[in-house]
Amino acid sequence: MAEFSSVFEHIKNVLSEDDINSLKQICKKHFSQEQAIPSYVLLDYLDIPVFKKIKLLLEEKINAKLYYLNDFYIYTDNTFSASWHMDTELFTFERAINVWILLSPDSVTDPLCFMADINDKPERYYHSLKIDSDNCMFVNFTNLDSTECSLATIEQERIHTPTIQVGDILTINPKRFHKTNTSEAKHSLVIKFVYEGSNGLLSDSPMPSEFWPEVGIFTNLVNQSTDWNQVLSGLREELKTPESRKALSAGFYPEKIDLYQRMAQTL
Repeated sequence: MAEFSSVFEHIKNVLSEDDINSLKQICKKHFSQEQAIPSYVLLDYLDIPVFKKIKLLLEEKINAKLYYLNDFYIYTDNTFSASWHMDTELFTFERAINVWILLSPDSVTDPLCFMADINDKPERYYHSLKIDSDNCMFVNFTNLDSTECSLATIEQERIHTPTIQVGDILTINPKRFHKTNTSEAKHSLVIKFVYEGSNGLLSDSPMPSEFWPEVGIFTNLVNQSTDWNQVLSGLREELKTPESRKALSAGFYPEKIDLYQRMAQTL
């Protein structure tokens, strides 16, 4: 199965008002919990119609069976400091695709942007970015290749996204470096799916778990399970422990949890 190689795809008007309201109510319920984390908002709601609709739509588009790995809610405005990043933990898997869903307001312009010429081909993937003034250093943790370029050039050449309406979705290649534009306040929900490549689900070049503890959790669960329902059950058990909750919410701005709990209730 070929990897989803586009930077993003804008799919218009696929979610109904009821679909969006369903997602909003789940977010509000999730963040009303005392020990809520930004991720796994939908873990116990994978049988609801809107989730099934999204999953089936994408499976038909990429001609592959998708497996839910995680999700996260995010609220951003002009007080939010967004940085360039990519979903390094997804290199644990052969293939991955993200779905970005706008919950509020009714529309936003250019909500995400992507680096133009980095991680555009599998043979020159990089997993880490360190920015020092105008210098960007990229490193591949598999073969230790590295490259440098100017931050000013990256910003000038970045790929923009179009105006997104509530009801649209963006499918995203999570292995591309991206960042959230924060000029417009917005609530969004992102769902991460993985799917099989030539080696099955798991990559033969996984990321080191000492840097990304969630990588070890994902790898162990997949190796110990006979089907994906067992993986999901294992995730539910892992989320009961403080150590795993910390690992599985890393990268989703857990320091913003108080803000998220307040803002989700305004949906």
